[in-house]
Amino acid sequence: MFESPMAKKITMAELARIAKVDISTVSRALNDSPLVKQVTKEHVLKVAAETGYVINASARNLRKQSSQAIGIVIPLAPDSGQTISDPFFLEMVGSVSHAASKHRYDLILSVPQSETQIAERRLLTTGRADGLIVIGQAGRAERLEELNKNRSNIVVWGGREKDHSYTLVGSDNIEGGRLATDHLLDLGRRRILFLGDIGLPEVAMRHDGYIKAHAARGTDVDPSLILKANFGGETVFAAVKGFAASARKFDAIFAASDVLAMSAIQALQSEGVTVPGDVSVVGYDNVGQAAMSTPALTTINQNIRRGGEMMVEMLLKKIDGKKVQSAFTPTELVIRQSCGAKP
Repeated sequence: MFESPMAKKITMAELARIAKVDISTVSRALNDSPLVKQVTKEHVLKVAAETGYVINASARNLRKQSSQAIGIVIPLAPDSGQTISDPFFLEMVGSVSHAASKHRYDLILSVPQSETQIAERRLLTTGRADGLIVIGQAGRAERLEELNKNRSNIVVWGGREKDHSYTLVGSDNIEGGRLATDHLLDLGRRRILFLGDIGLPEVAMRHDGYIKAHAARGTDVDPSLILKANFGGETVFAAVKGFAASARKFDAIFAASDVLAMSAIQALQSEGVTVPGDVSVVGYDNVGQAAMSTPALTTINQNIRRGGEMMVEMLLKKIDGKKVQSAFTPTELVIRQSCGAKP
């Protein structure tokens, strides 16, 4: 055991003496140089921790021309009904933050409130962040393309739209929509209400999967069974409540997010409609609350945690000058009580 570090701040030379290596080895070990064996790095880091040696991060990052931070931008469209407290955003930020910390990177969160705020460019050009993760591409594809031409250290979460040059990570939204709808059709549900704003790229793709599942069975889709709704819980509650009180018949709901699905269930129950007895419900995202709702929500799991890890891993490779390819997370159906099937 070494002497308590509380007495004084030790120097790199003193650290080298205590660790019984030369000062250049200490410097390389603290900077994770491949020239130093892993066992030596671990020894130096252990001694540094026990002696209270403090790495001068600012000086080290200046030498490396690195901020040792990545930015995450979450654009919130004013009419989307979403806030940063949306469970999807919270879980995504948590996943990215956890993955970044494993690589000793800090996370800078930016939540621009309007499309005129060019948060992405500001974070990169000021040097505050070495790279950038952007959650969502709705209405921002041109900006992301332009940013990618000038500074390619960006990774975007979203569904694959036409051609794009920036690196994308996301779930297979069309396949997710097909899986959800196929499952409801397998349960004998025939009038499936699609809940969500198909003006948004990812939601539109989930709707494409919904159409695809019907078409594979030669089943027509009633165009009246689309209820456009943003991601605001209160708005959805009112919309579904009104739909349930109308004369239009439906026996299932495929909601474009878990927040939409859980709000829909509450609205149905307030109208005396049972779930899953009268109406089966399937959501999308598999946020943590989905398993704890009443009834527990059947949903499409787009593996948010793995998505956050993939984006960080891919971004750090880009920062190192390596090439990466866009990728999908695993997309799978999670069966719980809200659809009426046995899990």
